[in-house]
Formats: sequence, structure tokens, C-alpha cells
Amino acid sequence: MNNISSLLERFLKSRKSNTTPYFEEDELVSLIDYFLDKDDAPNLKAVIELGYKLYPDSVGFGISLCKTLVAIEDYKSALKLADDIGIKGNKDIDLIRLECYCELDRRDEAIGLIDELTALDSPYLEDAVYHTACVMNDMEKYYQDTCTFIQHALTMFPDNLSLKSELCFNLELQGKTKEALTLCHELLDEDPYSAEIWYMQGRLYSLCADFERAVDSLDFALTCINETEDSDLEYEIKLMKAYCLYKNESYQKAIAIYEELTSYEDFDNSEVELFLAECFMNMEEYEKAYHILKPVIGNNDLEDEVSVYGNFIYCCIETERRKEAIEVLSEALRLFPNRILEYLSTLNMTRDQLTEAYADESIIGELARKYLNSNLHNN
Repeated sequence: MNNISSLLERFLKSRKSNTTPYFEEDELVSLIDYFLDKDDAPNLKAVIELGYKLYPDSVGFGISLCKTLVAIEDYKSALKLADDIGIKGNKDIDLIRLECYCELDRRDEAIGLIDELTALDSPYLEDAVYHTACVMNDMEKYYQDTCTFIQHALTMFPDNLSLKSELCFNLELQGKTKEALTLCHELLDEDPYSAEIWYMQGRLYSLCADFERAVDSLDFALTCINETEDSDLEYEIKLMKAYCLYKNESYQKAIAIYEELTSYEDFDNSEVELFLAECFMNMEEYEKAYHILKPVIGNNDLEDEVSVYGNFIYCCIETERRKEAIEVLSEALRLFPNRILEYLSTLNMTRDQLTEAYADESIIGELARKYLNSNLHNN
């Protein structure tokens, strides 16, 4: 920490005085890692510019700088730096170029580079083709073009299971779930102990609303996890399993997994807590759901803020926190009047129950009365 503190002091002082300081390559790497961790793009780019100025002839360092620019999604700068390095037939440089071309919607140039590598019978052609397929799939657009590319790639490398897996994922993205499942079964025949493929099969079964088979697949995926697997994979599998149990109304089992996941400190568990609250609501344990939802009300980073407000209002009513329910309802109606009414109308609250809950007309207010008069269940 002392070392990074002195490096930071020197670097920031030079930026302020607009001078060019000297750093060893490993010192620049330390600064890059620090600013990456802090998600400080301006200073990160300044370090990269300084590094390239100090070590313009260091190919290895230049490639590291390119990869850093790709990591922060500055594809234009990464591509320019890769072109400035100007080395032909370098695997790292060509993979960076391919990724940047795809991300910048310059797919024709990516295909052109693949064609060049094919004509040269490049020793890393298969890696380049697979890397391009992954990038195109991760962008989650141009599904059909990507599918065509992967299918052509498989004519070149028919035994590449990773390419087949990318095709399976692509079919999933296109909504061709049955076709994806068929291919997934073939993949498992060839690689029966792949946690990734079992996870994919579980995800596909969940899309078919076959939650029992999904859970079976995900259970087997967990048994296949090994020490070399990505640390995120186990978390993702458990998250999907909990969701399938939730959808299958096995709420107690889902709760056990969700509560385990909330202890994972390296992951954003905000959505996990929301599913956990919904499980408690379905088990009519509204007090527990209330205490989960209360701290997240007003969090603009939530993917579906409307449902959080709606569920919280429901929990307030069920736990006889009527004044709080009215206050939150009024705020929700101000923020998203139409959407909150639509969401609340899907909950099993009758108009008579609500009218009784808000019997004190003096504190309901116009917006809450608008809700009571909306097209809710009136049975």
C-alpha cells in the first residue's frame, strides 16, 4: 500500500503540473491495476498514454495496454494502439483487432481479417474464429449473422466443442430453445462432465418451464464444478437453481439457496434479496419480506423498481403498517403512475380490503384514491 501511495502521489502530481514523469514498466502496471480496480477511466487512460510514450517499442507492454483499453471498453483507442504497434501475424494483436472490429460494428473488417488468416493458414486461426464467435454472441445482437458465422466456422473446425457450445447459446438467444436443447444433448454426449454445458441445459429447461428437469441438470452441474472453473460459475448455477425452485413453488428450498448466496461478498446480491422477499411473500411471511424490502425502496439501480414498490406496499398492508403503505403508494404513483397501478392490480388485493385499510380518507390523498378507483380485483 505504501508503494502504490507513493506511485499515486508522483503520478497525480505530474498530471497536475502537466509534466512527463518516469516510471518502470512494473510501476505502470501497478497504477493500471489500481485505477482498474477503482473504475477510474480518466486516470487509467492517462497511465496508458504515458506508458506508450515511455515504452513505444515494447510490444509486450503495448499489448498489455491494448488489453486494458478493451477491458474498459474503449475499443477505438485499443484498435488505434494495436494499429500503431503494427506487428503482423501476432496472435494477441489480431485477437484484439477482431474484438474491436466486432464491438465497433465493423464486422466486415473482422470477417476480412479472418479470411486473411485463413489464406495464410495461420496457426491460431481456430482461436481467432472462436474468439470472434464469443464476442459476437456476447454482444447479443445480429443473432442470425452470428449464427451463420458460427455454422460456417464449424465446417472448418467440426470437432470444436466450444464452437458448438457458442452455437447452442446463439440458438438460445434467438429463442430457438428446442433446437438449442437438441444440440445441448449432443454436447453432453461428447463431454458428459462439463459444468458449463449442464448449466446451459438447466437454463434451457427453465425457458421451457420444465423446472424439475432444470433443477436436476443444475444439480449435476454443481457436482461437475472443479477447482479450475470460473469462480462466477458456481454462483450463477446456484442462482439459477434457486430461481427454478422458486418458479416450481418450492419456496423453502429456494430460500435456503438465496440466503446462502447473500453471504457471497464478491457479488451484487440486490436481485437475490428481492427474490428472497418474494419467496417469503408466497409463504405469507410478510414481516420477513417487509424487512428485506424496506432498505431497497428508492434504489434507482434496481432492474424492476416498480415490483419492489408494489411488493413493499403489499407487505405494509399485510403487516398493518397502513400509514407507511399510503406514503409509499403516493410516492410510487408520483414516480410511475401507470406502471405501479398495473403491477398492483396483479396482486391478490381486493378493493374492499384496500378501502378498509385506507379508511382514514384524510391521509389517503388524491393519488391513493386514484389507485383505489382503478381496475383492481373487485371480488
